Amino acid sequence: MKSRRPSEDTPLFPSSKMRNYYTLQDQEWHGINTFCCGGLVILGSNPFWFLITNILTMGPFALFIAYEYHDMGPWLTAGSCFIYGVAQYGLFCAGMMDPGIIPRNTTGRVPRVPNDDYDVDGTPLTFCETCKIFRPRRAKHCKYCDNCVERFDHHCPWVGTCIGARNYKYFILFLFSITILSAYLIGVNAWLLFKAKEASQEEGNLNQIMDALRNNWCSTMMGAYTILVFMAVANLAVYHCQLIINNQTTNEQMKETWASRRNPYDKGCVQNCCNILCTKVPESHLTCRTAMLHDDDDVESDTSAPQTRQMYHAVSSEPEHKW
Repeated sequence: MKSRRPSEDTPLFPSSKMRNYYTLQDQEWHGINTFCCGGLVILGSNPFWFLITNILTMGPFALFIAYEYHDMGPWLTAGSCFIYGVAQYGLFCAGMMDPGIIPRNTTGRVPRVPNDDYDVDGTPLTFCETCKIFRPRRAKHCKYCDNCVERFDHHCPWVGTCIGARNYKYFILFLFSITILSAYLIGVNAWLLFKAKEASQEEGNLNQIMDALRNNWCSTMMGAYTILVFMAVANLAVYHCQLIINNQTTNEQMKETWASRRNPYDKGCVQNCCNILCTKVPESHLTCRTAMLHDDDDVESDTSAPQTRQMYHAVSSEPEHKW
């Protein structure tokens, strides 16, 4: 997408403005998403892989608990179930909520250039030719979901959707929780196999180990599975720790956006962690109500209207310009 400067036929400060609010009932959706439960659940472009991820987490864990509950005891079982519940909560939230989709300009009119039409580093805001909007800072058009997403981090096929401003902290919750759960289950399986080895009637350490592996097939398989999972997700967790500390997105890091200049969003380790992980989830730009506001007073009185939607999705009420 190219950066676009204001043209002569695009007034910066039109005398009267009409702001368009996207509604699920009244407008056709152009992105590759699936809406369920009246818009409360929003799946991305890969719902099949989101289902596969749930199966890969639920299936082995449920099988392990069913077979090893009596050997583990109530405390180890309760601990593993708690960590798993936190991980599953993060996965559901990350994969079934609006990641920060910015509605398209479907009015057929030229969008109004935002008043602060320069980014914090001095570069002009980017105009999206697909969505016909000026993208907010750090936003990007996802080619898989076909939407512009606020603070776009990456498109995760395993979660099935984009990871952006609204679901990033839940993605991190899932990632860290599944890493801790994998390490926890590796330790539990090692302990169960050690107990089985000590109880073996075979002679010699090697024979006792082989006997324990044969007679505890569930612990053996689960141990190998969790080691593979841990190796995959632990590296990713460390990578995202680095991104959070530096207040970078995966998209910015891959493109080396701040390689040759200072990152203006980097406020220090503690502040970056607080800003990313401890702040309230931004309000969604998608709403189930119709709201066509015709002046600034109405917009200011509508506390449910997100600021980004007001700024970047406003259109001029001048005679219509076709794209």
